[in-house]
Amino acid sequence: MIVRMRRDSSNSLNTRASATRRLMALGLAASLMLGVAPLAQPQMRPGSIDNLPSLGEASVDELSPAAEQRLGDQIFQEFLRMGVVHDDPETTDFLSAKAMTLLQAASSLGHTDTNRPFRFFLVKDATINAFALPGGYIGTHTGLITASDKESEVMSVLAHEIGHVTQRHIARMFGQQRQSSAIMIAAAVLAAMAASASPDAAMGVLSLGQTMAMRDQLSFSRDAEREADRVGIQILAESGYDPRGMSSMFERLSQAGRVYDNNAPAYLRTHPLTTERIADIQGRLQTDFAKPGKLVLARQTNSPGFDWLRAKLLATANSKVDGLRSARLRAESDLKEFKNAAPAKRGPILFGAAHAALLQRDFAAARSLADESFAQAQAAGALNETAPFIAQLRLRIAVVAGDAQEAARWIQEFSGSFSNHRAVVRALIEAQLLVNTLDQASALARSASQQWPQDPQIWTLLARVEGARGRLAEQHAALAEQYALSGALAAAVEQLTIARKAGDGDFVTMSKIDSRLTVLRAMLRQEQIERQQSAKHNGLVSVQENPPLGVPLHRP
Repeated sequence: MIVRMRRDSSNSLNTRASATRRLMALGLAASLMLGVAPLAQPQMRPGSIDNLPSLGEASVDELSPAAEQRLGDQIFQEFLRMGVVHDDPETTDFLSAKAMTLLQAASSLGHTDTNRPFRFFLVKDATINAFALPGGYIGTHTGLITASDKESEVMSVLAHEIGHVTQRHIARMFGQQRQSSAIMIAAAVLAAMAASASPDAAMGVLSLGQTMAMRDQLSFSRDAEREADRVGIQILAESGYDPRGMSSMFERLSQAGRVYDNNAPAYLRTHPLTTERIADIQGRLQTDFAKPGKLVLARQTNSPGFDWLRAKLLATANSKVDGLRSARLRAESDLKEFKNAAPAKRGPILFGAAHAALLQRDFAAARSLADESFAQAQAAGALNETAPFIAQLRLRIAVVAGDAQEAARWIQEFSGSFSNHRAVVRALIEAQLLVNTLDQASALARSASQQWPQDPQIWTLLARVEGARGRLAEQHAALAEQYALSGALAAAVEQLTIARKAGDGDFVTMSKIDSRLTVLRAMLRQEQIERQQSAKHNGLVSVQENPPLGVPLHRP
């Protein structure tokens, strides 16, 4: 990252480092207001933050919906560039599908329009946390799922975050704080991502921002948190989940806070849990849901998919050698303890152990455990939700093991069966690459890119397939879409320029490339204009755009 300070002609490293520390300190102070907890990702670097939209004058009461959406889109793109978003399509899609029932309930209650965009994503982090970003983006830490043994508890947190979004708390917060500076807002999120890598930035929070942030936040957030709780409870009940899940989740968090004292769960630091707030939730439950039969229809048990995916996250939380060994030993111990337990109990344990074995590259054990988990799912009558998970696992084992014969077997069995399951489709494309059925892989990858155009990994797979087929124009066109999704518009334009010069595209392909190139060049020009306007408006810091990590700007 190259930092330029205005009115200062010095280009010394000390000046740049000082500017970076000040920017991160300001950002971390603001991140407390946003309710975004710093993530433990020391390997990350801050992305480009000078290309966020100008958000208007400081006199407005809140962000406009359009400005909020643009800000959220670009923050999420930075998350993609920095590797914050965890690429686990089956868990992400499962949560998104469950959250859709919450959104439908919110709409029926009049809290939100069903056309309002929401996007749910995962962050691989062991801390118990979730957060809402501008524009309807809701992030969930994997640690929240693994710490909750009840599906209703996780849904209660998502319902709470949906409440923050539908009540426009983030937009109102920015208006209240008069934070019209795009640099400040971008730093609020991006510096939080790099906080653990910079002791200076952490000290900056203590010395510069903590007192102001807490003072300004709490008077606003108490009301906001209570409102999000109220809306969340209504959404839970309307969607069929047990609203008592919110109470039990807060009890779990409160207990964890007492156990860890000052090192309380991240969710408590960004969503202050007061005795008044707990009492308010319990009072609402007693008043609104204590009548006989009120909770009879509430969903009391977990869906099979939740238990299977939670077991996978638990088993793969620590992918280091010792972590995977511990996961396997824990699974063996659990299987002995629950030797006579129902299949619904043993199945998830076997499924999680299979994933740990795969990461250990113990392919024989992974296959055996996958087969056993399938048998348990079948005995439990849980194949409707879990069959795609096991199919994806079997395909992944074959691909990672490089076993073309096994891959061909599963391709034949699963092709066409799970066309709406993104994780299975991606695994099928990889398996087809392995067995060298490239035309089928190309057709499937192109279909997937139309079905899930926001998935960067699908575009990466399409680029791999077309590269293997020797279709350079189509390969670089696919890479361009991957880069565009992470906001790397300059890299996307360069890839399309390379595609135009490849000389192997037909008329239709070249027409699509030319059309897309026109669109992306216009977007890049607009981004440059907004960056200049933002830098002129702020008059403080300009950060030169870095290409995303691992992005080749050359023709391979």
